[in-house]
Amino acid sequence: MAIKNLNFTSLLKALFPKRIGNCSCQGGSAKTPKGSNFSNPRLSEAKPWERNPLQDNDLEEVEPTLLGNRALLKNGIVILSMIVLLCGCRTTEPNIVRGNAKFNRLFCWGRPVNEENARRFALAGVTDIIVENRTQLDLALKYGMTPYWKCFHPAGPHRQVMSPEEEKFHDYINGKDLDSHLPSAERNMILHKRKIEKKHRYGGEMEADIDTLNGNIQCFISDTGLEMTKKRLDAILDLAPSEAKGMCLDYLGYMNHRGCYCDGCMAKYKEYLSSRKLPDSIDNQTSFYLEKLVEYYNDVIDYIKSRRPDYKIIVHIYPDFKNDPLYGNRTKADYCGQTVSWYFKWNPEKITKYTKFVVEHARDYHSNAEGIPFIGLSTDATSSLGSKTPEEVEQELRTILLAGGRTVMVCTGSAILEPGYFEAFRKYCGKVKDR
Repeated sequence: MAIKNLNFTSLLKALFPKRIGNCSCQGGSAKTPKGSNFSNPRLSEAKPWERNPLQDNDLEEVEPTLLGNRALLKNGIVILSMIVLLCGCRTTEPNIVRGNAKFNRLFCWGRPVNEENARRFALAGVTDIIVENRTQLDLALKYGMTPYWKCFHPAGPHRQVMSPEEEKFHDYINGKDLDSHLPSAERNMILHKRKIEKKHRYGGEMEADIDTLNGNIQCFISDTGLEMTKKRLDAILDLAPSEAKGMCLDYLGYMNHRGCYCDGCMAKYKEYLSSRKLPDSIDNQTSFYLEKLVEYYNDVIDYIKSRRPDYKIIVHIYPDFKNDPLYGNRTKADYCGQTVSWYFKWNPEKITKYTKFVVEHARDYHSNAEGIPFIGLSTDATSSLGSKTPEEVEQELRTILLAGGRTVMVCTGSAILEPGYFEAFRKYCGKVKDR
């Protein structure tokens, strides 16, 4: 029997009026799950580990069970045990998801490429999706999904510059030293082995001292007056159908997870230090590059909305910024996806901690923002990108629900439709019946 919101003193007095006097016992505090090994100061300021009262209809807490009969309860030892149990050992941590607990929205970094594909996305529970042409937009609308027109990547006059060691790492995982005539299968096998060897994390949180993206990102800090950025945005917006509801942003970050060391960026960094009378240090460098990154995000969003005030902006905070992985709430994005589970398996405690922060601190800087827990999903067990089984994905969805998440974002989107994974997403996100 589950017990909720009991007044324990009144209960005991009603059962044993002659035995129980005034009792001042109160319920104990909520249990605290183990935290992750991440020590970011901002995360330590997150709200205590407690059940969100707004989720009472969806989550059920498991309480101690009263067993026995009246004859046994008259025994003084049993009564004393009950008092200790009820007054000192209650837990408010939710650990069961009721059968009707589901996500309200599923944001998909995939495309509805044909009729069957779009139908299955809708069945799996996808509500928001990227489209790149008129056919995809029409399919999204037909199956009740909100379409977002294309995805913007940063613009700049040149590629970002990294340290010599980082450049060497980047060349190594991309096989710059390999014979260009190698068969593609052999080349890919070598590159996978190298990425595993170097603990490459594909832009997620670093596990090695040095890690970089496979690809390149333009130096947006050097885009004076956002000239190149606006040109790229105009090219996207000029072709956007009127039915599109917004745009996606991705790859706004640094190839090395830290910053760009081109001459232009280093000159701006020196100006930053001089204007604030600050010494050159890792902390000050981190602050500078984070400030520039958030500034670029918000300048891009402001420009999009200057042309399309009705647009909603979806972002995935990627690549990871080494010293502050959950900075996304500083951006003006309407729907800010922040990674709570990367392609490589993370433990439930970390997923819980990150989800709580993403959801509870979404509006610390901007009142209209919504924080979206993001899941990285690969289904290929042979890939250096990592993989998860359908059962592991289902457990991650349950963990996010328990932590208070009611929206979720997933990439790779096509993985949602694969056998086993499709059923897991339909169970926790699906709303429509098959057509």
